[in-house]
Amino acid sequence: MTDGRLDLYRLPEESLRSIAAGDARAPELRLLRSAQRSHLLLVLRSLLDHSGVARARPPRVGAVASAESAWRLLAAVQRSDPGAVDAVLADPMVMAWAMRLLRRLRGVGRGAASSAAPLWADVGQLYALAAAAALRAGRDAVVGVPAHRGVVWVPGAGVVGPLSSRRWSGAEVRVAAHGAVVRGEGGEVRLPRDLGEAAPGWHPLPVLWDAAPWSGEPGAALRFDTVTPYRDFVVSPRAPARMAGRRSGLWRERVAGACALLARESPADAVRLAALVRVLVPRAFAASTRGQVASSSSPDAFGAVTLSLPYDEAQMAATLVHETRHQQLNALLGLVPLVREPDGGGRRLHYAPWRSDPRPVHGLLHGVFAFAGVTRFWRLHRDFVTGDEARRADFEFAVFRDQVREVAAVLLSGAELTAAGRMFVEEIAAAAGGWAKEDVMAEPARLAAHYCALRRAVWRARHLEFDGAAARRAAAARAAGEAAPPLPGSWLRPRPDAIRTDTFGHVVRLYLGAPDEFARRWRKADAAGDAVIGAECAAVAGDADGAVRRYAAWAAADPGDVEAWIGAVLAEPARSAAGELLLGRPEAVAAVRRAVAAEGVEPPGPLELAEWLCGAVAAPGGDSGWCGDSDWRG
Repeated sequence: MTDGRLDLYRLPEESLRSIAAGDARAPELRLLRSAQRSHLLLVLRSLLDHSGVARARPPRVGAVASAESAWRLLAAVQRSDPGAVDAVLADPMVMAWAMRLLRRLRGVGRGAASSAAPLWADVGQLYALAAAAALRAGRDAVVGVPAHRGVVWVPGAGVVGPLSSRRWSGAEVRVAAHGAVVRGEGGEVRLPRDLGEAAPGWHPLPVLWDAAPWSGEPGAALRFDTVTPYRDFVVSPRAPARMAGRRSGLWRERVAGACALLARESPADAVRLAALVRVLVPRAFAASTRGQVASSSSPDAFGAVTLSLPYDEAQMAATLVHETRHQQLNALLGLVPLVREPDGGGRRLHYAPWRSDPRPVHGLLHGVFAFAGVTRFWRLHRDFVTGDEARRADFEFAVFRDQVREVAAVLLSGAELTAAGRMFVEEIAAAAGGWAKEDVMAEPARLAAHYCALRRAVWRARHLEFDGAAARRAAAARAAGEAAPPLPGSWLRPRPDAIRTDTFGHVVRLYLGAPDEFARRWRKADAAGDAVIGAECAAVAGDADGAVRRYAAWAAADPGDVEAWIGAVLAEPARSAAGELLLGRPEAVAAVRRAVAAEGVEPPGPLELAEWLCGAVAAPGGDSGWCGDSDWRG
């Protein structure tokens, strides 16, 4: 599979800075892809070394032979037609399968647990690689391969079947000069000469975007995967999914429109997308119109992105830019460490503005790099749109530039980055500093500031815990008519159960991008007595009195819901010191209020209590992180 030479990858400082600044050029993109291919070859070689633990029980049809013979066939095809092997190994799901199997064989990590596949079938997918390479090269071969629910995987091309009703069975791929046939227990399928064309029993990966003009590689394309068994980053193997023609058409239209938008507005991002992303995998995600998009990349599946359907072309384009950044960083981290390993004191956890849960520095680094790309996308997009779309683009740009700047500062203030990591984040911080000087329309700027402050305060209320004894001392002091005593910082107590879907951002995007729909949503919320959405609609529209009134109704229905207090403070056009304290230390105000109530006394309103506490509780400083394994105060 190689010519025997082993070279080291070298990443010049200039290339590291170029990638960090979002300006990765062709040499950097080639380096990242080459490094990932080398990684895959090492993993495949390691699979061969470990595959002796597998003892196959031959299925009735298409008995799967040893891993060594599959490797020999791959090597033979490599010698005669390297492009055929390259096309197979370029399938991101090959790495996904290989990494899980390697962990399973070594008994470590996520793959060590019991697999849904029998070991002979897991190892036997190496023969699927060999068969796919022989098929592309037109090399005569008869290859036994595994079939999951009767479906045979042809890496880099699609799937065949179903050829059996059993969960696991064997099949046979026969390649000859007159064509290729796949035979299973329940029948056979003749493959078309052009593997990109659908045929009875043959399900290719459809092309969503012709990437060749942008990547410089003949045949390069962005494909849509709803059928291959290893397309899910969490659960595998998966049976093919059915998607209605209308839904499939919507995906095609949206991806094509997004790629055209990038080609027009940000050609460099189109080039990076073409170079680094090969497959999109649709995922289900319950989100309302103009709501959130769920997307992810995995270091185990370089070139693959899973995502829910974004609501328009601009959001699709932003999501593709975001995930292309993750692809770059995943590949880069395989070449150079950017984060220091914990020194034994546990991982520090941080506030990540785009997440509802506390994140370690590795996640923070991924987020700040990915969202720097999203920020730049919206910054450029503003020059191509007018009206409602311009207001929306201004809002997105303002939100993400502030969040990126905040997180870059946090990363640079700590000691968790390597020297290369600091250099990397410094480039991001420099870009964010320039964006901070750019003008944004007044209303999108107001809403962006509100949104960022809301997320920060709500995160603190959910995940930071104030010391109970200190809260009781404060309650006793208030009951005695004394001044508030000095109060300590807070403790990190992650609470996944307290995380709720972000509705405020959804309401803002409706207001800016679809004002008629926003008005209907507001009327519907008020008619249904939905104080939460009604309050958020009023706050977004700038109706301070209406928002405060609705937030009061929300708080009356649930007096302990700190988010209602936070919303009321943010809705006020002028903010008192007590309001600032309530936003800065909501968990402290809530804890003292609970302590007062525990004494059997009617607790004061949140702002009244915050005013009394103003002399004792300082606003929080910069986030230096909280230690996930001990009681770190912040």
